[in-house]
Amino acid sequence: MKGFDPRVSVVFPSYNEKDNIVEAIGRASKALGKNLFEIIVVDDNSPDGTWKIVENLKNPKVRLIRRMAKGGLASAHHRGIHEAKGNIIVWLDCDLGIPPEVIPRLVEKLEHYDVAIGSRYAGGGEETRPWWRALLSTCINHWARLFMGSKVKDYTSGFAAVRREVFDRIDFTPEGFGEYFIEFCYKCIRNKFRIIEVGYSYGARKGGLSKSDGNKFVLIKLGLQYALKVIKWRFTI
Repeated sequence: MKGFDPRVSVVFPSYNEKDNIVEAIGRASKALGKNLFEIIVVDDNSPDGTWKIVENLKNPKVRLIRRMAKGGLASAHHRGIHEAKGNIIVWLDCDLGIPPEVIPRLVEKLEHYDVAIGSRYAGGGEETRPWWRALLSTCINHWARLFMGSKVKDYTSGFAAVRREVFDRIDFTPEGFGEYFIEFCYKCIRNKFRIIEVGYSYGARKGGLSKSDGNKFVLIKLGLQYALKVIKWRFTI
């Protein structure tokens, strides 16, 4: 597309990420260079002071949204996306399980696509977390593809670059954990947006376990919630 000029807003949700947030911001900034428009950190008043670290950076391209009550992952993404001012919006976790260096590979695809998804299941992608964690993700994605089609391989990615105008036509429910991404993908399919997946290697968060990885019971409960919502969205969207 002639004249493609990405001005990228990066959204990082955060909760108790003091050990990762500065590195995540620095690596994303370096990876995007002149194409970076802003980084938005949506922090749920982290007890470990993540929000204070971001505030003290005093970087004009870094904007802090400090929410005084923990609102959850989906609502953090929703808030950041809808406050972003760039013509391209990227969102990902700031725990460094997703390498920020992959962001430009997604952004460049938007010259010809509307949505670029970072995918563990596309060519060149891999899942390097513990086998039981990877198995649950695989099962959920097989279930989603069964009901929603195989246009998307990684319905639970949580890592995407999207043209701003996509959100003029669709939205997602700002509730829950990672299931919002399944809803988002299905609405993109239903609205016939041009979607591409970019394979990358997903690993364990830097410095320990993610908010859900440490508890198998929580993971199974989340998986069941996702499965039920897949059925709901298939017949209501």
